[in-house]
Amino acid sequence: MNEQQKQVLDEVVKEELIQKLDEFRKSDLLCDVTVRAKGQDFPAHRCVLSAGSPYFRALFTSELKVRESEDNLIQLTEVTSDALTEVLQFIYTGKATINASNAQDVVIAADYLIIPSLKSKASLFLEESINVSNCLALESFASQYSCESLKQAAVTYSLEHFVAVAKSSDFQSLELRKVKELLGEDKINVPQKEEVYEAMIGWVKHDVESRESFLPELLKCLRLFSMSKYSLRQILEEEELVKRNPSCMAIVVSGLDYSLFPDQFQGTSLTPRLSLGEYEDVVVLTGGLSNGSNKTSNNTHCFVLSTKKWLHSLPAMPNSCNSLDAAVCGGLLHVVSLERSSGRYTSIYVQRFNPKQRKWNSSDEYTASNGKDFVVTSLDELLYVTGGEDSWCKTQVYNPVLGEWKQVAPMKAGGAAHCAVVLQKQIYVIAGHYGESCHNSVECYVPSTNQWKGIPSMSKARVSPAAATAHGKIVVVGGYSDLSASLNTEVSCEMFDPHTNEWSLVASPAFPRAACGIVSMDDIIYLFGGRNEEHFLKTVERFDIQRNEWREVALMPDSHQRSHLKASLLKLPRKFIS
Repeated sequence: MNEQQKQVLDEVVKEELIQKLDEFRKSDLLCDVTVRAKGQDFPAHRCVLSAGSPYFRALFTSELKVRESEDNLIQLTEVTSDALTEVLQFIYTGKATINASNAQDVVIAADYLIIPSLKSKASLFLEESINVSNCLALESFASQYSCESLKQAAVTYSLEHFVAVAKSSDFQSLELRKVKELLGEDKINVPQKEEVYEAMIGWVKHDVESRESFLPELLKCLRLFSMSKYSLRQILEEEELVKRNPSCMAIVVSGLDYSLFPDQFQGTSLTPRLSLGEYEDVVVLTGGLSNGSNKTSNNTHCFVLSTKKWLHSLPAMPNSCNSLDAAVCGGLLHVVSLERSSGRYTSIYVQRFNPKQRKWNSSDEYTASNGKDFVVTSLDELLYVTGGEDSWCKTQVYNPVLGEWKQVAPMKAGGAAHCAVVLQKQIYVIAGHYGESCHNSVECYVPSTNQWKGIPSMSKARVSPAAATAHGKIVVVGGYSDLSASLNTEVSCEMFDPHTNEWSLVASPAFPRAACGIVSMDDIIYLFGGRNEEHFLKTVERFDIQRNEWREVALMPDSHQRSHLKASLLKLPRKFIS
């Protein structure tokens, strides 16, 4: 007899033994225990039950047997008689009949009697029966009885079919905690962004008397910034539950602000649901000088923050220039640049990059320009152009919608090759130089009063530093410490706290630099490129202001390594990212 024949024979013997034991059970032959469930008795054998269930084994071999098995009777109050029928069949034969009427009871019984394989079998049946009307109930059931696979399948189904699920009676009966959990899920699949709002308001109106008070906290769970401004305005005008609650009105108005004034949210991660993840936060690098070049590059490079990868193809600016700065305004990237004529900067251009179309638009020309090394900042849908050589104190404002320029109050100290940031609706202009004088002064423009006010000076003078805001503070990085040809790089970094009106030193990056690009995203500051005394820098570093810690996160390709480049935070459609 060969090995295969022996295995077949062994299987036959095992099957005959199993059949005999099951026949003994069903005919109550040599049975030494009775198991009772819901008043129905089932004869069985202790040794077989012990082999198939750790619960029975513990019951028959521990002190519990004296208390729980008097007169050889085991009463199972947690198990139905129909479920016990399948449990015994499974213990004796390894088989069980699972159907829609008994599947949940079998899971409960198998969980109570510690029979994982039977529990998995019944759980799998339930998993395959998930639909719109039962997915929420099955998720709750699976959580209660630790059926992880069933729970995950039910959650996935409810998210993928959210619109239909939200119309079910089970959704309308959910408790507040679960509704908030669902509304806050990133993976909700909805064809229209407004359908999440409709599901929420429908749940409230199902029992408006007891649920209306929950409306403000439910609205906070929505991604209102993803909804159209027309939908948000309709809510403000027509939804009575929102109109009569000031807190709700404020929340919806805040969502509307994103549509109307997206620049105010440029440094904040507004995470859309994955199915609605139309945009990705990217850093766009424009301009910059490379070795041996006096002409600013018109190449455009893109760094994807979520993956720390470089995007290979963004269109170059249509016009090259001698000097530029950039800012995001109205969701578009605006590059303000200068052109020379007869040795003077006579014209200022504005070129716009539209991320939705992935293209540059034609530029506007303005004859009354600032001088070289001016700085551009964006505030309330306007571009502010400050300083520049030969225009030291000049401040101009450009309205991109109207295409109009105007001058406002001039700076007091003025300068060129400075840096500027927006904080608390005010523009801070920091350091730079005035002719042959490198300075550390700081001043602040208040648009509401058209006035400049003095701010305490930094400890170090800096030319071509970089600045960004994080956690309500201003961080100023590097720069040149003087105007000498040796390009002495300032190593220190300083931080300004508007609450204390004081500057303090913070940690410095591993590679001190000047004339670099800088952005702030979710209160983390990122540095790109720039140079020191010896060479152009290729590292991308990030600064965590709360930990006072810098670390390297990426490298710049050789073609991207430049000084005097500009970094801008932009939301780019995912379809253009590959």
